[in-house]
Amino acid sequence: MESTSANKVEYVTASASDADHATKASSRLSIQGESVSMKRTEIEECSSSGISVEQQIEQSKVHWSLLTEFGGEKAEDGIPPPRKWQRLSLCCFNPEGEEVAEVSNVHDFKALRAHPTWGEFFWNEDDFAGFLVGEKFAEGAQAELHHAMVVWKNLEANEFVRRNGVEYVVKVFKKGTFLRDLQLQVPHGYLQFRADYRDMIEGKSNVVLLPRFQSGVECGVLLKNGQFAFLMLKEHFDLRHLIERNMKSRSCQCEGPFSKEEGEIIMYGVALGMDWLHGHSIIHRDLKASNVLVKECKSGFPKHFCYVADFECSVGVVGTGFFRAPEILQACKDQSLSLRPEVFSKAVDVYGFGMVCYEVLTGKLPFEDHPQSDYDLVLTGRRPTLPEYVEDWMCNLLNSCWQSNPIKRPSFEEILDIFVIYSTVARRREEQLKIDYGNNFRNWQLF
Repeated sequence: MESTSANKVEYVTASASDADHATKASSRLSIQGESVSMKRTEIEECSSSGISVEQQIEQSKVHWSLLTEFGGEKAEDGIPPPRKWQRLSLCCFNPEGEEVAEVSNVHDFKALRAHPTWGEFFWNEDDFAGFLVGEKFAEGAQAELHHAMVVWKNLEANEFVRRNGVEYVVKVFKKGTFLRDLQLQVPHGYLQFRADYRDMIEGKSNVVLLPRFQSGVECGVLLKNGQFAFLMLKEHFDLRHLIERNMKSRSCQCEGPFSKEEGEIIMYGVALGMDWLHGHSIIHRDLKASNVLVKECKSGFPKHFCYVADFECSVGVVGTGFFRAPEILQACKDQSLSLRPEVFSKAVDVYGFGMVCYEVLTGKLPFEDHPQSDYDLVLTGRRPTLPEYVEDWMCNLLNSCWQSNPIKRPSFEEILDIFVIYSTVARRREEQLKIDYGNNFRNWQLF
């Protein structure tokens, strides 16, 4: 179960009393603890800052990613094969084939539900006592994010969600999107983790705490209209939003968006999330600040908890602009991505992490004043210029992440070690995590 409190988010294997309903709520997904009509926090925040919901949605479209091409399968049972996907904004879904997609999705969803290992990850709306997709608050080319409300059939699970203030959102893939195509993008590492966790807690009475460094993708849901969606834990905002908010409040634009300590703990948190993903054989392929969710705490340490997000459909993603590693840009330039799957290694995420650190340190996007198609800018060895206030150890770390040769880039385990050596706040956070979860918290295995 994932419980959320002001200072801690973790998986909990519940014991008989207080946590019995936690385990029941965990393998069954939860979404908003309150009525959708009451979920106005983000709307009010936007209004107070002069930003409408419509403007917020338009801003969210800026960070669209690219997909590699798929295809080549033969049609079966009259259902068209997966189309070749290129830019998400153009062809990730087929508006003219919505009815065909709905029939296909129902058929394919039944097969997913019957999977012997991770079938329980996939739910129908009827599995809930109540399920309501609420107001849209963000949009990408492939999917939309909505507030949502879920009522569980288990009353204790509803009480747990209410008492802990757990909130959720639903990521709904647009009409005409084929679940058959989406299956090609879902990393099996996460599904396997969910299945292993379910097996671990089944029949257990002891309490086991697991730290969470990635966004909570709770389950896949087939909506009654044939659209597919993910139920997900709701956080306060994404890291890019936090960066831009802080930059607006800076009296001097020559400064970064965070204090030295705040920036280091955020970067350390992102590295923890990426280390977790790589430990479960998941390559993100599109790491950037807008794909990191943030929970902000008014008191306690740390002030910001970061969770790497948007990895639930990472297979096939090419990435975004200059967050992409040189080997990806070279393959894009050569139009050879579909012929070179080996370029999508863990090292591309390390390069992207370096760019996220650049965002955190400066508030800027990498090469934001240059055309996104100017691949030679990076391929000739140029990298973003770091300000003088960035310490030498951090400059050295980012330069190692930005190595042109992917095998020369550090692993996230090595990156975390560097933070612990040079950053006082990262070392403090590491020590606290060891107290909470044990010395092996980074590499905690279910079995």
